[in-house]
Amino acid sequence: MLKNSLSTKLSLGLLALALGASVASAEPVSVNIRVGVRPPPVRHEFVPAPRHGYMWAPGYWGWSGGAHVWMEGHWEAEHPGYRYIGARWVLVGPEWVFYPAYWEPLPAPVVIAPTPIVVQQAAPVYIEQPQPAADLPAQFDPNFWYYCHNPAGYYPYVKECGGGWQKVTPVPTGAPSDTPHP
Repeated sequence: MLKNSLSTKLSLGLLALALGASVASAEPVSVNIRVGVRPPPVRHEFVPAPRHGYMWAPGYWGWSGGAHVWMEGHWEAEHPGYRYIGARWVLVGPEWVFYPAYWEPLPAPVVIAPTPIVVQQAAPVYIEQPQPAADLPAQFDPNFWYYCHNPAGYYPYVKECGGGWQKVTPVPTGAPSDTPHP
């Protein structure tokens, strides 16, 4: 009986040591405990007041000596840049597999840069205003055409006339003309 009790305590001590080592690890430790018995419901624990720089690691059912053994919760020193993953049992096929607690690196933050806003400037609009030729008569009459002999052509197609403008009465196309054409 003493040998069996000592063996159980030794097994529990080794399991606690292995689990304690796995808690401090950054990678999960493969203990490979597989049993055909579902773990009992998780016990309700009294969680002490929070402590700065520590986080509460909840209790869980471990396995020792062929039976589930309750492992009480405890305080863990925080590991900046890591998150705590608690011990758990997972049903895989017909067996329950135990996964010990471990610290996992936090995922890198995802930064999504906003789409740049590009404001297109409108193309400049130029409004060309016709400028009357400098040598056009001051009393320009829009009811007449103005002809230039040098260079030959009508205003506004000819902008400047060296010999002076000749005032011409407009004649509609196809109408008989009684005014001589210059």
